[in-house]
Amino acid sequence: MQLGALLTQSLRHSGVNELFGIPGDFILPLLQQLQDQPDALPFYYLTHEPAAVYAADAAARCANRPTAVVLTYGAGALNGVNADAQAYEEYVPLIIIAGYPSVKEVASGLQIHHQAKTIDSQRTIFTEITCAQVRLDNPDTAANELQSALQQCQRNSRPVLIEIPRDAVDFNLKAAKVVLHETPQAVDELAYQRLVEALGTARRPVILSGVNVRRSGAQFALERLAEQFNIPIVTTLLGRASVNPEHSCYGGVFCGAQDTRACQLIYDADLVLAIGVVYTDSNFSAHQALIHAEHFHRIDFPKQPLKLFCARLASEPLPLFDHRDLTPIQQRETTNFSADTVVREIHQQLSRQRAIVPIISDVGDCLFASLQATPSEFLAPAYYASMGYAVPAALGVYVTSQRRPVVLVGDGAFLMTGLELAHSLRYGCRPIVVLFNNHKWDMIAAFAPTLKATALQHWQFPQLAESMGIHSLRAHDQQSFAAAFAHAWADPDRAHLIDVWLPENSRTARLQQFAQTLTAINKTGASEV
Repeated sequence: MQLGALLTQSLRHSGVNELFGIPGDFILPLLQQLQDQPDALPFYYLTHEPAAVYAADAAARCANRPTAVVLTYGAGALNGVNADAQAYEEYVPLIIIAGYPSVKEVASGLQIHHQAKTIDSQRTIFTEITCAQVRLDNPDTAANELQSALQQCQRNSRPVLIEIPRDAVDFNLKAAKVVLHETPQAVDELAYQRLVEALGTARRPVILSGVNVRRSGAQFALERLAEQFNIPIVTTLLGRASVNPEHSCYGGVFCGAQDTRACQLIYDADLVLAIGVVYTDSNFSAHQALIHAEHFHRIDFPKQPLKLFCARLASEPLPLFDHRDLTPIQQRETTNFSADTVVREIHQQLSRQRAIVPIISDVGDCLFASLQATPSEFLAPAYYASMGYAVPAALGVYVTSQRRPVVLVGDGAFLMTGLELAHSLRYGCRPIVVLFNNHKWDMIAAFAPTLKATALQHWQFPQLAESMGIHSLRAHDQQSFAAAFAHAWADPDRAHLIDVWLPENSRTARLQQFAQTLTAINKTGASEV
């Protein structure tokens, strides 16, 4: 069996329906062989390696299954390291297929182009940001090693590295050994019984749902558990997509702010059941005493089978807990035009639509403003926070869902990956891109107000968009934005960019509070602010 046939077959068996990447010399033979397969996977290529990884990352998050990205040796794979690190930290099942020199090239004793310190530096670097690394350089073992890597990607919901030498396409591969189904993971009995006992005496329990509830397929089991006993559910910022916001027990997003219903529920609880949560500084720097409290119970992935844990807990003879107020606490709405104003308008317009509309947010003020909406599909790098994610992510979401996404992106992040919009058009993706233009890196300015290296004036985004074949509008206030967004939504056959000029000092209160909290903690070393 040829490598291309084996790889296509194995990827499809793992749930992969598409490939992302950029052609490069070390993977050209492989790409040709993959293209020639009767059941070839479609290949979506972009301009820059981080963007290709972001697109694959978004496809995996949206479909909740592995996706694959193909990059050349060294210059390609190493250029995608940051994006892959984000996927690793946010538990995204990516399959990184990277080129590698042939036997003849390695034996030459020469420095190979794209090589870093050693011929194996690529693999060494990726050991830090993947849960498994294999090199398919032996035709007798390649099939089994490939199968092992794909299984670890699915089991851990994290990236793996598969290196493929340039000459591996000439292998005559042996079929993989049949692998028996793994023994199902068992619930930690001691932790489980301790939790059941605590729930038996609790009066105000709350579930804190993290991103790994979705990654492990435990969403419906967790929602049923909450319904069974009338337990409120709040999510972390990274875990927003882990619970349906229309669920009867949903209490909002716990993101550090004190003046929210989610925070009130958490701090009023006499038992917090944290399921699949990633404990990040962005969520918990100001709440370290909470997560170390005796009434805070952690059920972590992949240590625990979250779906089984929730299903078993739902069968226990526990009491039906008293109803608690889950209505959002009304925030004082400023009359100033801001990112919050923009997202509230988007939410109001989309709430009148019957279609499910994915919202993809980059980092910065647009991420905090996104809390003004409650989309059923939401993607954002809400912990690792690498800029430039949202625009290429729109392609990944479209590829897997065929839904038209709305993209929230700041001007700084757009300058990093905005040109990838031209590739989206080629593949039929027609997003609505809402560009929050405050003419600076405002996230940086929030942390360093006197720093002079944050200005981004004089970029003509409408002209840039038009040069890519994207219709562009500009908005300066709520009325003009409402009209622009309504026009874009009513025109699904074109991609639209709305250049939203935000006034000076329009930073959202959430971003300002976030920056002040982290800055104060880092200055004082205090665990609570």
